[in-house]
Amino acid sequence: MVAMAKRVKTFHIQFTDPSKTFYCGGEKVSGRVSVEVNEVTRVSAVKLLALGSAKVEYAKGKQRCRQAAEYLRHEEVLLLDQQPADSDGSVVLRPGNKYEYMFGFELPQQGQLVSSYKGKFGYVQYYVKAMMERPQQPTMECKKAFEVEEPLDVNTPDLLSPTGGSKEKKVTCMFIPDGQVSLNAKIDRRGFCEGEDICINAKFENTCSRIVVPKAAIIAKHTYQANGRTKVCRQKLSAVRGNHIISGMCDAWQGKTIRVPKIKPSMLGCNIIRVEYALTIYIHIPGSEKLILELPLVIGTAGLGSRSNSVSSQEGSPLTPLLDDFDGDDSPIFMNPPPTFQFPSPPAYTEAEEVNGNARMLPVC
Repeated sequence: MVAMAKRVKTFHIQFTDPSKTFYCGGEKVSGRVSVEVNEVTRVSAVKLLALGSAKVEYAKGKQRCRQAAEYLRHEEVLLLDQQPADSDGSVVLRPGNKYEYMFGFELPQQGQLVSSYKGKFGYVQYYVKAMMERPQQPTMECKKAFEVEEPLDVNTPDLLSPTGGSKEKKVTCMFIPDGQVSLNAKIDRRGFCEGEDICINAKFENTCSRIVVPKAAIIAKHTYQANGRTKVCRQKLSAVRGNHIISGMCDAWQGKTIRVPKIKPSMLGCNIIRVEYALTIYIHIPGSEKLILELPLVIGTAGLGSRSNSVSSQEGSPLTPLLDDFDGDDSPIFMNPPPTFQFPSPPAYTEAEEVNGNARMLPVC
């Protein structure tokens, strides 16, 4: 809202449904621009601009990397109903009256927009701006933001299909072979919504002389592109761990669960900002790098036929910095130093720069 102590008393935008939290592609955005004046005021025109854009900006040494992409632009001149206008189109506003300029426009169809987003190095923002032009007076402006959420359905054959993989790692001690560790893991699908449980079936084998620990975490990956460069930030959202595995033994997870916390859906349609998720299953090996298996996930829009078996809003669930392992192990998954970010309040990241159920112990067979 703009409030002026002199000629113009109030000048602000109000949406038709103030309680609406977000809009989807193809929906109508409507509202009014309200004006009140303290003295007789001539208005040449009231114009409306609706804009939606993505912007990325970060520093690489002394260079500032910037990139922008536009997804919405709508312009129109607003008129007053039943208000006489002069030949030049201007109108006279008088004190004691409240004038309302109505507006309405349709958003582009689904698939042409990207969801609103705010991150450490970029954002996707939508807003409407009203501009009131007056003869021999500076143009007055007021602006109001609105949220857009593009539906993402995870009930597709591809995302309902199982996925998995295996990894192994030879361990050495002072350049002398010291056996190996291996893992084989599978989940029943790739698409999930917030509050759902991911069931993990996995087997971990340890033939090295060290005691190892199997773990799993849901990781968010935020990718920003600008000036031909790519900045990647990783963030651990939630994690679980298994039992210690001594030398010559193995551990089996049979439906061990990790819950998807309250997070934004995957953002895959923006060409300069991407938000992707993965289930990382790994083995902590003292004195050595972790053995890591990463299974891509797609987080969809809640409410689109979700198969949630234990949906919970988990309001305020913590977002754990990637470098802070839950059990206090010395070795992080990633070795880059962390800055901060939020979903809605900023947690910590690791960054990378690029150019262009129950467990049971079994003997190893």
